[in-house]
Amino acid sequence: MLNSLFIARIPSLDSYQSNVLTDGCLTYSWQDVGEIFDNLSSFFRQEKIDHSDCLSLECENSLPSALTLLFLLENGYSFFLQPQSNSSPITPEFCRYCLTPKLEKTDNLDQISNWLKITENHQYKTIDDKSKRLYMRTSGSTGTPKIVVHSQNKLLENVLNCVERLRLNSEARVAIPVPIYHLYGLGAAFLPSVAVGASIDLQKGANLLRYLQREKNFNPNIAFMTPSFCETLVKGRKSAREYKLTVVAGDLIKENTFIKYEENFGPLVKLYGSTEMGVIAAGNPQEELSLRCQTVGLPMPSVRLRLNKSLNSEMSEVGEICCQHPLGFDGYVDPAGVPLMSTNSDDWFPTKDLGKLHLDGHLEVWGRCDRSINRDGLLVLFSDIEKNMETLDAIEAVAVQCHGESQRGKGIVAFCVLTKGSHLSENEIRELCFDILPKRAIPDRIVTLKTLPMLPNGKIDHQQLVSFLPKA
Repeated sequence: MLNSLFIARIPSLDSYQSNVLTDGCLTYSWQDVGEIFDNLSSFFRQEKIDHSDCLSLECENSLPSALTLLFLLENGYSFFLQPQSNSSPITPEFCRYCLTPKLEKTDNLDQISNWLKITENHQYKTIDDKSKRLYMRTSGSTGTPKIVVHSQNKLLENVLNCVERLRLNSEARVAIPVPIYHLYGLGAAFLPSVAVGASIDLQKGANLLRYLQREKNFNPNIAFMTPSFCETLVKGRKSAREYKLTVVAGDLIKENTFIKYEENFGPLVKLYGSTEMGVIAAGNPQEELSLRCQTVGLPMPSVRLRLNKSLNSEMSEVGEICCQHPLGFDGYVDPAGVPLMSTNSDDWFPTKDLGKLHLDGHLEVWGRCDRSINRDGLLVLFSDIEKNMETLDAIEAVAVQCHGESQRGKGIVAFCVLTKGSHLSENEIRELCFDILPKRAIPDRIVTLKTLPMLPNGKIDHQQLVSFLPKA
């Protein structure tokens, strides 16, 4: 096998080489990966791609993408990771070549040129950085995406911390329907599973029917989900099915969804992190249900947390979560690779999330700081409005946004998805809010939608929600 950096790092794994990596179309054992990497090395030499070249990798949840990504990490190439799209990719100037792994008609990966497209970047400008770097964009769910710089060595350490916290081993059969071009899918799901030589099923564009078919064929015992997909399984699946563990991250999960999921599918733990920090905290599957439901677990090893409580709030225990993470990012760069901000391991990073720290160190995450406002001199959390409105029988899902002004201060708009068969008007929904919300939290306007717009990482696309409204 390989002299690996990321693959099967855990000692005494006799069984992992017979385990498989699949995307539902192609399946390779870990034993076969070394030969593919040798072919990729020869192909890179043929194309005159050097280790000094920073690359851009267009990635999806497929075997060609996953193996190319692993090859770059194993061999110390610096690269920018971005999703594949039908439009032309926006390649940063500091990337010399763009790699696009795309399987068309071939049924194997033997001939690299059949599935790996290389495009030279004519806007390329070299940068003076010889370190092994991973570049990623932030999700952009609430603002303009930024380019984040990670050290690959620190990424590996973060991966091994996830292995330990989630108790992964080579007997795991891991379903990954979350995108591996985001740090949740990559650093918490895919690479930790790779590190123990687990069997892995990568799923692209998962929906309920496709997931259930893949589940039947692959028989996973561990899954990495988003809250919205957990809810899809709870509502759409007709029978219970036990998993050894399910991990959920990407956004807040409703309490009733958490409880129903665990009743039907086994232990569920929350994980909390960001593109900048990687995994910050994660639950332990051995902990009590109530604790796993309420919190995202304890901080990862060497991670320190504190709260910035400079909020005008009657809830003195709530504040912005700030994180000191020795394995966090190295800073931001612009599209030319010019540093915009550099960080040190002892810096405190403001996550822009509201939370509460328990005395024993467990962390509750309440939502984004910019998803709260002051009204009547008191803090109003949008997550509280959403949680309470979703208790109404007629409401399936709610997303709250700040828009315009009201007599109490900034205006509140609630976007609602009605339950099947419900025909409440927007005015009727607002009237019901007076029975379940304090006056300062009553939405000024209700907008009903068929579905809430979602990003690939499972978060609600708040920018698209705002675009539905007239300009204030």
